[in-house]
Amino acid sequence: MKVKHLSVHQYQFWLGCAISLLVFNTAHAQAPSQAQAQARVRPAPPVAAEAPAGSCVIAEFRQVALMNHDPQERQNKAIEWLQKNGGNCSPIQMSILISSKASLLGTSDSVTLGAVMDAIVEKKMGTDHAAVSRYYRPDPQGPAKGREQAPAKTTEAGPASKSPADGPVAAGAGAPATTVVAMAGATAPGAAPAPNININMGGAKPPEEDMSRKYPLPTEPMFVFPPEFGTPVINYFGKIRRQFVRSFFMETLSPGKCPEGMNWRNDACEASFKVAWKFGEKLPQGTKTFPVEPKLVEKLNFDPGYTFVRVGSDIFALERDTGKVADAVLNLGKAS
Repeated sequence: MKVKHLSVHQYQFWLGCAISLLVFNTAHAQAPSQAQAQARVRPAPPVAAEAPAGSCVIAEFRQVALMNHDPQERQNKAIEWLQKNGGNCSPIQMSILISSKASLLGTSDSVTLGAVMDAIVEKKMGTDHAAVSRYYRPDPQGPAKGREQAPAKTTEAGPASKSPADGPVAAGAGAPATTVVAMAGATAPGAAPAPNININMGGAKPPEEDMSRKYPLPTEPMFVFPPEFGTPVINYFGKIRRQFVRSFFMETLSPGKCPEGMNWRNDACEASFKVAWKFGEKLPQGTKTFPVEPKLVEKLNFDPGYTFVRVGSDIFALERDTGKVADAVLNLGKAS
């Protein structure tokens, strides 16, 4: 058998074919793995949750108020926070912010900041005109009626008497010089009154009275005046403002020097004349009245429907439209 020898050109041709076939097979074997690798989809990176546009967290408002010491900066920061987050506050949260802004902001508690809060509350009320009216001018609270158990009442009467809250008060023309005190555990007529002692046995302290409240609470009892004066039209002063008026008046007095219309007698300032007046009626014609100190009027003039005058040792709240006596604080020249 003869063996046919290949020429050099034939050998190179067949060698090139073998190499090409080997390269093709190798590439074809790797193609599936590369295609599979390319087909794998990488998971998308997690997207951070977008923070809400605004939220009402009272703690944040407290931090803004307490961490900024410059008054103007503190006011601006508080207003900025309200404009951003106030729309998300519930009515209860807004009530908390409004009641605590004075203690938190101090000298930064301005009219501008109060107007921002009022605008937020009014916007939440929408078209509820009755709610808006109650917010800006609450309904006056008249005498409590129809209660099963009447609250304790204090009677203001003549100069020789003492009232637990108001102290001695001047009696009107013809008024009896006696005081009637209706309260639990009262002493018998003619007996010496027991001292009013308040002892704190370590329990929680009662909340302080809020001077900024528009009208006294409905549960606050009305002061009962002697019968000749009638019944007050409205509980305008309330307990806390009566005490404030009396304290303010006594602090402005000096021994031997009394305001106009009062004389120094028996170590106290007493009215130099008497006026026969009644609740629900105008002061008698010709009654000489005196203006009330502006600082005191500022604390009392929360309702534009009333004005204030002093007659002797008494201060009256008069209806601005009619001039009728609505409420009074009597006998301011006597210490309580």
